[in-house]
Amino acid sequence: MDRIDPWRVDWIFLATALAIIGLGLPFLRSSASSGDFARQMVWLAIGLAAMAFFSLADYHRWIRLAYWIFAAATLLLLLVLQAPAINNAHRYLRLGPIGTQPSEAFKFALIIALARHLGKRENQHMMQGLVIPFLLTLAPLYLILRQPDLGTAITIPPILFAMLWMSGARFSHLLSAVLLGLASAWPMWEYGMRAYQKARIYAFLDPEKFESAEAYQLLMSLSAIGASGIFGQGLGNGIVTELDLLPEKHNDFIFGVIAEEGGLAAAATMIILFLILALIGLQISANAPDRFGRLLAAGVSAIIGWQAMLNIYIVTGLLPTTGITLPLVSYGGSSLVVTCAMIGIVLNVSQSRPTLDKMENPDKI
Repeated sequence: MDRIDPWRVDWIFLATALAIIGLGLPFLRSSASSGDFARQMVWLAIGLAAMAFFSLADYHRWIRLAYWIFAAATLLLLLVLQAPAINNAHRYLRLGPIGTQPSEAFKFALIIALARHLGKRENQHMMQGLVIPFLLTLAPLYLILRQPDLGTAITIPPILFAMLWMSGARFSHLLSAVLLGLASAWPMWEYGMRAYQKARIYAFLDPEKFESAEAYQLLMSLSAIGASGIFGQGLGNGIVTELDLLPEKHNDFIFGVIAEEGGLAAAATMIILFLILALIGLQISANAPDRFGRLLAAGVSAIIGWQAMLNIYIVTGLLPTTGITLPLVSYGGSSLVVTCAMIGIVLNVSQSRPTLDKMENPDKI
């Protein structure tokens, strides 16, 4: 087992994650109700505690628990389908006054389970070596689509592909899987997507036609961004956001608030911070002393970078509207706590020093 040195933590990675949180808080405060902001502060305290815990707990301990964690997360996905619907979707489990979103926890569980499996195998370069990783991913993914939660669903496949690539899978095999997925697009459109999901795509293709309905949120977001200027309208002075013309402004569309009130300067800073976070995470992955740590850091970097990119693309009108939070920034306890925990485990990987045995056998877990 590697020796964990707390003073060897990647301070730039930690500072970047905290900078993203710190930059987002003023804009969340200006767009959320006082009650929602107070609740988010409670979740942030829990999230920072989770970050500290996972950064100090030796990541190797999760090897033995990986499949149990994955099984528990999958069970929660089954249970949430039996929970009362909220806005015609089964996405939240209520534990007393607390509502949790199991699909957020599943992302973390999937990363740990894939790192456990791929870290113990050497056949990822063969097609048969991809079967179990795909089954581990696609079976629970079906449950997420059943909720339905298309936003979370499209953030999950990149975890699988990034970790397979890092574990030695061939590009040709991964490309074949992508082409197979594209071939299933038509059946998915005809039989898997609901009417409101199709309407969002129609609205994306012709927003003016749907400006009073499905495209309203997108058009208000673009109006907010278009009125931003270099330094924005100032906190609390954004016309679109302060007149409550932008739905979900404190949640999925928080980047629109950042752009309108903080301008191009704040929006570009946020994008750069996410880029730095993802790149440093990948560097930590490359320098990890064993395959398990390497895959953990790669999976976390992939999901945070991919989700941030998708959210920004949606808010700026480059992709159809669907529910995807901006990591560490959007309102929502489950997303914030799980993302903080994932940041913590990457910080722990960055602290790990290889023992003599690991230096002689670098791929041994």
